[in-house]
Amino acid sequence: MKHWRLRTRMMVAYAGLILLGFGLLALLSGQQISQGAADDYRRNLIDQADLMAQALKKPIETFLHGEADHEGDSANAAQAALIQIVQDYAATLNAQVLLLDKHGVVWLDTAGAAIGQNLSRDSEIAAAFQLQTTADVRPNAQGVQTVYVAAPILEDGEIMSVVRLAAPFTAAQELVFERWLVLVGSVLLLAVLAVIASLWLSTSMTRPLETMRVSAMRMAEGDLAQRLPQDRHDEFGELAAAFNHMAAEVEAMLLEQRAFAGNASHELCTPLTAIRLRSEALRDGGLDDETTHQYIAEIDDEVMRLGNLVNDLILLSRFDSGRAEQGHDWVDPVRLAHGLRFKFEPQLAERELELALDTPPTLPPVAASRTHMQVVFRNLLENAIRYSPPGGRITWRLWQEGDVLRVAVADTGQGISADDLPHIFERFYRADKARTRAAGGVGLGLSLTRSIVDFYNGRITIDSPGLGQGTIANVWWPLNLNVEEKLEMRD
Repeated sequence: MKHWRLRTRMMVAYAGLILLGFGLLALLSGQQISQGAADDYRRNLIDQADLMAQALKKPIETFLHGEADHEGDSANAAQAALIQIVQDYAATLNAQVLLLDKHGVVWLDTAGAAIGQNLSRDSEIAAAFQLQTTADVRPNAQGVQTVYVAAPILEDGEIMSVVRLAAPFTAAQELVFERWLVLVGSVLLLAVLAVIASLWLSTSMTRPLETMRVSAMRMAEGDLAQRLPQDRHDEFGELAAAFNHMAAEVEAMLLEQRAFAGNASHELCTPLTAIRLRSEALRDGGLDDETTHQYIAEIDDEVMRLGNLVNDLILLSRFDSGRAEQGHDWVDPVRLAHGLRFKFEPQLAERELELALDTPPTLPPVAASRTHMQVVFRNLLENAIRYSPPGGRITWRLWQEGDVLRVAVADTGQGISADDLPHIFERFYRADKARTRAAGGVGLGLSLTRSIVDFYNGRITIDSPGLGQGTIANVWWPLNLNVEEKLEMRD
């Protein structure tokens, strides 16, 4: 369940970061909203006080000067009309409304408790006498935080009266609370969306990892056909492509190793079986001298074949494991070619083949392992001899081409079909298994030859026009500096 723990950690991390960010933002915003709401409430009361001062100017003039809006109105009617207007404002604003004379004495109170009191020392009243409309927040007689706002009522530029509003600050607090509710609700909604988004994101990131883990486990259990879907175009898609490439390479490598082990064991068992059968016959006795000598010669041939096979396998394993080392012998290609030609003369004579060696008098020496170069040239010549019919001709050319040593071995043998050419460097591969077995090959020569040539940064190709039309092997072996420069550097 480790993938669940990873997904949970990712979800908590994403959601936590988002919620922390939104929480801090909400806290800062809430403080600004609280302050803004209180300021808005005070400004709104100031605006309402100014509007009331303008609206009450005419009714107060009528009341104070005994003027009526219509003929026949009495002073009592004017007072009643003024009181009704003031009470309507008080009810609408949920506030206490007071009217004060120009000395600061209350002469009208919607609550009826402050009539006759002199409030000229209150800050908002004092500001009103200075023709300013301001607000002040302080506790009232009952200890409740209250917003006090006063505005002057002017007549011909002179203060005729002052109107004061007294509204409990709870109204502003209710406004702040409402805004906090909206803010908290928004944060909670964003939190839910953040959790959903983080869950989706963590799942989308951990699901490919889980799929990869399952595929890797199945591959470890032997299911080499496991592949990941490549339906994404992001880093996970690239990771899936890399995993599939790795899986294909591992599958090919394991299959090749299995085939190599099976073929190697078969090739090792064949000469051992022949040796055991002949040695048992020799041990039991009863064989004539000719048969005895024949069995001894055959055992010797099988031992030589077995030794060559083991040496080739050891050399291949060194190249495969990276333990092979480039030699530092100064190999003369011309001398090496003539020496190998001399060794192959008995086989050439036995198979009635002609080998034409075409090489200049001298060629630059090559810094390489003499054994490695002998293996390359020997395998190319053995293949040419093995697959050439009696009376055939083999041409072996060596020459310098720029900074490389060119080697070409051409024969007039059985050739290779177009279908077999792409596989001839595979280990233990045989184009014609029946004829190859009769010729004595095991299918390792060309694979080992290419490993050596590649190891020295060279190149090798095998071409054939088709069956019965012969084969030509071409090698490009990099040349080094001339021997004098090399010797100077070594000194």
